[in-house]
Amino acid sequence: MTGSTTGNAADDHIYISIQRFLNLEGDCLNRRAFHEWLDLWSDDLHYRVTAQVSQDAAVGTLDYAIIDEDAAGLKARIDQISNPRLTHAENPPTLVRRFFSNLLVEHGDGPDDYVAKSSILVYRTRSQLPDGSLYAGARRDVLCRVNGNWRLMRRSICLDQTVLVGSLSVIF
Repeated sequence: MTGSTTGNAADDHIYISIQRFLNLEGDCLNRRAFHEWLDLWSDDLHYRVTAQVSQDAAVGTLDYAIIDEDAAGLKARIDQISNPRLTHAENPPTLVRRFFSNLLVEHGDGPDDYVAKSSILVYRTRSQLPDGSLYAGARRDVLCRVNGNWRLMRRSICLDQTVLVGSLSVIF
């Protein structure tokens, strides 16, 4: 895996470094350490989750945004779900486990920017949904180095679902 221009695969050292960072990021979410997770983002973040509307095969699918947040919006969402007095929907908390695989890392547009593409699977259960629910999709992250540390700048998730069960506010 070598290369130095946009779209070319990152070298093995960068790949492993980003994979470790994304594992840490997923662990923060799994532990509900949402403020710690937010610290892994750059100040100009953009976070987007879409689902799909099925249409005739000749037309193709249509994506629609479920979550489309900047830093202020994501911080407000985290402040709300982190405080049991501000949300009844997350008390008791949703049990969630996140998995990502099939990681590909490429050089991005900037000299220290990288694009990480992966597949995701999220399992979610609540007392009201004892059978749980699964969400699967494709994820595209743009990362950069800030003072030697990785930071997420952009995340786009496209869910492979047309019908969504429950709220997604704490899932991704």
